[in-house]
Amino acid sequence: MLSRLQKYALAAFVLLMSADLVISSYGVLFFPAFIEANALFARFVAYPLEFIAVVGVTKLLAIAGIIAATIWFNRRERAGTPWHGGDIICSTAAVGMGVMMLVLVVGNLFLV
Repeated sequence: MLSRLQKYALAAFVLLMSADLVISSYGVLFFPAFIEANALFARFVAYPLEFIAVVGVTKLLAIAGIIAATIWFNRRERAGTPWHGGDIICSTAAVGMGVMMLVLVVGNLFLV
């Protein structure tokens, strides 16, 4: 159902999403000056457990959506074709989340 590339990319994506949730949860729980960059989630910072729940559910929905889209493309396209939709979705999700985490780490450690 999923190719090897897709499994690795999805594993990396889930790992990075989990790391982002852990970092945000730690920040909202232990740092009173914590600021959420995402305007959609920033209003929940005053309520730490609600913030963690909203961000966690949103991340789970994003992961489920990426997996569902990958499976949908895998059923409609032949494996091994160039620019396979499932490969593009998984790779883009993993690389995009990796870049966002890199910006988060560099921004918080070196620019603040």
